[in-house]
Order: sequence, then C-alpha cells, then structure tokens
Amino acid sequence: MQIVTILGSNAGDKRRLLAEAVRLMGAWGKVVRQSSLYETEPWGFECEERFLNQVVVFDTTLSPLEFLHRCQETEKQLGRVRPKDGPRYASRPIDIDLLFCDALVIENPELTVPHPRISERRFVLVPLAEIMPEFVHPVHRKTIAALEKACPDRLEVREVE
Repeated sequence: MQIVTILGSNAGDKRRLLAEAVRLMGAWGKVVRQSSLYETEPWGFECEERFLNQVVVFDTTLSPLEFLHRCQETEKQLGRVRPKDGPRYASRPIDIDLLFCDALVIENPELTVPHPRISERRFVLVPLAEIMPEFVHPVHRKTIAALEKACPDRLEVREVE
C-alpha cells in the first residue's frame, strides 16, 4: 500500500527533525517519493516561527491504522506532546499526517483519509502537486494540480534548498 504523508515542524532543529522522522518511518515503510522542503506560514493559529513541511510517500505492508499509530509513536519519540485540553493548532517539533492511503476512503474515530482539509491548505497542496500533480483525490474527484489551483488559502508557501 502507498501511504502519502505530510510532515511539518516549527520548533527546534526543523530540518533535522523532518529528516529523523523520515529515517525512523523508513523502518516500516519504504520511501518512494518525497517533495522538496517548503517554508510555510502557520495555518489555523498565529506564531512567529514558520513551518518546514514535506510530503513523503511510503510503500508499506502495514494497515493504515497501524501506520498511523507508528507515526504517533514517532512524533512522541521526537518530542511532540499533545496536551489533553490544549489548543488544536500550536507550535510543535514534529507533526505527521496521513493524507492518502492508496485511493481508499476511510472514516472512523481514529483515522479519516483522505485528510479532510487537504483542499483548504496550500502548505499541503504545493508539495503534493510537486510530486503527484495528476493524482485524483478519491472524494473530490479532482487532480491535486486542480485542487491547488482552486485553493482559497493564500498563506505563503516557498520552496527552500
């Protein structure tokens, strides 16, 4: 199964954290594609520190739920703390979201794929469009390139070296 993820960091050594997350995830999923790194403005909250984001596609034999649980373990290992009563969006050393699991549509209390806010977020669509512009979103029935073009989000997303 191919699982498409987006990784983000806006606290600590962001490049190192993203690279370490990909390395750790490589133990249970082979990296088949990855986008460039993108510096992005925070989405959903305000803070001074910008994010680094990257889309990474993995081939794995794990189920989507097993993959999600391992991503959550990786986040904890790299210093992510999820306060029980904290804000939904906040600065964090690492964030790993599942965007797609092949072309499956999954809705359960633990996991929703495709990720429900892909079409609202340029920080997701720009790196996705870099590596898989012709992929058809299984719910919206539009290509990633078309979703990016129609995205109402105007926050800055710029490729970094």
